Amino acid sequence: MITYRKFVVIIMLALVITSCLKDEPFKVTYEGFQPVSRNDGWITSTPENEGMERSLVDAAYQLVYKDTRFTMARSLLIIRNGKLIAEAYPHDKADIDRIANIQSMTKSYTSILTGIALKQHLLDSVDQTFYSIYPEWFSNNPEKKEITLKQALTMTTGIDFNNSEDTQTLYQTTANSVEFVLSLPENYEPGPVFHYHDGAPHLVSAAIQKRYGKPFSEFADQHLFQPLGITDWKWEAAHDGNTFGAFSLYLKPRDVAKFGQLLLQNGNWNGQSIVDSAWIAEATKPLVNSSVLGTPYGYFFWIYPAYQGYAADGHGGQKIMVVPQKNLVIVYTAWGYTSGEFFDNFNEIADLIVSGCR
Repeated sequence: MITYRKFVVIIMLALVITSCLKDEPFKVTYEGFQPVSRNDGWITSTPENEGMERSLVDAAYQLVYKDTRFTMARSLLIIRNGKLIAEAYPHDKADIDRIANIQSMTKSYTSILTGIALKQHLLDSVDQTFYSIYPEWFSNNPEKKEITLKQALTMTTGIDFNNSEDTQTLYQTTANSVEFVLSLPENYEPGPVFHYHDGAPHLVSAAIQKRYGKPFSEFADQHLFQPLGITDWKWEAAHDGNTFGAFSLYLKPRDVAKFGQLLLQNGNWNGQSIVDSAWIAEATKPLVNSSVLGTPYGYFFWIYPAYQGYAADGHGGQKIMVVPQKNLVIVYTAWGYTSGEFFDNFNEIADLIVSGCR
């Protein structure tokens, strides 16, 4: 397995080598954005048929295909009125069929799976404490007994988990992964202070796994992936078997788009209610003010008032953006484990696409 550190080195070496090959384009030649018709549940259409301005859609794709912009882009997909109207893969057309780590967009899947677990009464409520679910893992950290699911979902646990250091430890530890998260210092009382980190979602996924009696990834497969027709996926777990709730879910771009469309359809898919609409509404509304440029945060979702929408965000600048008033879903995937300077500005893409909706 390629470790986090090795993957960083590989990507950075690739970028250095590529920068030396001045005569070789970094991305494939742009050939338009016509989506591929295949038997995977998607109906394809065109911008014109779905009330979108083709020139603005094209401008968005031209931007992503520039060698000097969105360097690590893997895909850009646009869904309007429930139909796939545009897709392209700037580095390799074969990425349409490759699963890849969607990084912290994984957190939003954990949010929706929490809603499903509540619907099935595996969890009592968002006010339930983790101590009530796995008390045996609090023996060395009794001061954290009062932390609730809601505080984890809104990143207000008070735990001083540092992603730049502690995420790798969480990924590699051979000890109990939940106890590792709980062992970290508590900088604040749970509740009032937002602190984004990868430990909180892990507490949530472990809680559902504990109540389900099988891996959280299997819960996702049975209650989310299978209903969406998603069969090619991977979700990594810690050495103790607890599925990571914050990262390491691997999916194909078109299957990522299904998740966005499920959200837009208020939890319904092919006549089946997968997750309650009330949960989606709660999870995607501003619940706390984050420390990231003041962007509001819900239950593992970022809220974007300027677009009247919300998003799942992942390392590398990747995003699932849902804009209900435009009946629009935008999916951008990219390689993670890169410097923030390679993330680029997704808002430039979003501005073009959203403004192109008539």
